[in-house]
Amino acid sequence: MSKASVTRPERVLFVHAHPDDETLSSGGTIATLLELGAEVTVLTATRGERGEMLTERLAPLAGDAQRVAAHRETEIDAALAALGGPAHLWLGGRGARPADLPERRYVDSGMQWGPDGRATAADDAPVDSLTAADLAEVVDDVRAAIRSTGADAVVSYADDGGYGHPDHVRVHHAARYAARAEEVAFSMIVAPDTGDADVTVDVLPVRAKVRAAVEQYRSQVTVDPVDPAAPTALSWVMPHGVREHAPAVEAFRHDADPQPPAPQTYAEMSGQGKVAAVAVALVLGLVTGGLGTVTHQQTVGAAAFPIGMVITTLLVVGLTVGIRLLYRSRAMVAAIGIGILVATQVLVSVGGQGSPLVLANAAGYVWTFAPAVIAALVLAWPDLSGLRSRTAPGRE
Repeated sequence: MSKASVTRPERVLFVHAHPDDETLSSGGTIATLLELGAEVTVLTATRGERGEMLTERLAPLAGDAQRVAAHRETEIDAALAALGGPAHLWLGGRGARPADLPERRYVDSGMQWGPDGRATAADDAPVDSLTAADLAEVVDDVRAAIRSTGADAVVSYADDGGYGHPDHVRVHHAARYAARAEEVAFSMIVAPDTGDADVTVDVLPVRAKVRAAVEQYRSQVTVDPVDPAAPTALSWVMPHGVREHAPAVEAFRHDADPQPPAPQTYAEMSGQGKVAAVAVALVLGLVTGGLGTVTHQQTVGAAAFPIGMVITTLLVVGLTVGIRLLYRSRAMVAAIGIGILVATQVLVSVGGQGSPLVLANAAGYVWTFAPAVIAALVLAWPDLSGLRSRTAPGRE
């Protein structure tokens, strides 16, 4: 429910990934809200640096991230003016960044088309791209935008980002987490023909404004001319050749979940969550180190099979590898390794020089060095989770 007072207009924050997204997917609603007197702000995450340049005049810009970004900044300025002049913020910039942090710029992550016809992650996303950023940082920036604008409601994509673009998906999660944290309503853009919309907006009365806005994105789409037989119709051709038609209504579904999904990886955790996760990992390391120090010398059978050495080594492997795969966190693995080392050294020091806990034998040497080697190897392997098969490039 909106928290807007009857003494002031409603304030709505639209969160989008690249210039043109705000117009192509929610331009009619933005223009309608402005005509109704609402205070509307568009928050754009990146400048679409990896987008294609369709016209012959703009083609030389393609591949030059800075020049593409500069051009797309002019396009979004003109498009927003055509829609009626909503306020505009860049994610990580003034008004969309915690005051105690230096401003930063999130870069377009790029995409490629998957075999199912939906967008997937690019193989070469820049290190400063939106999807490479810590999700908690992105969430904090969106929260800052909610606070600076006094937004009563946040609007962004559905959880699939509309068509799978990784930047759209990241923006969905960040906007949703931020809205829940700030206790404001969150609504998702959905196709009007899916039957799951909670709100639909008749955008035909503002069609002229939307057409004028779409026409500003000459680098990204080719707008079909007005059809005298259907003057309210609006369509455009995308870079990959697909013609899209603007719907007569734009549809939105409210976030009905009591809480957003729990973070699945370390990068998706909040700052406090990360501290807690590292602390838990450290405790696990301390417990593992203590158990291993006490039991690694155990043997069974007449052949004195080193069951203690085998079990403790497997325990370290399982714990470090499992944490790295489950949470994709080097920090948590490092905490486990430190915990094992500290527990071992403390127990040995308590026992003194004659401590029987770590002997100068095979099991003792394995327990002394194996945990550190295992942790180092687990820390060293690259994160391969973002790799996708290489296919044709698409629109950003």
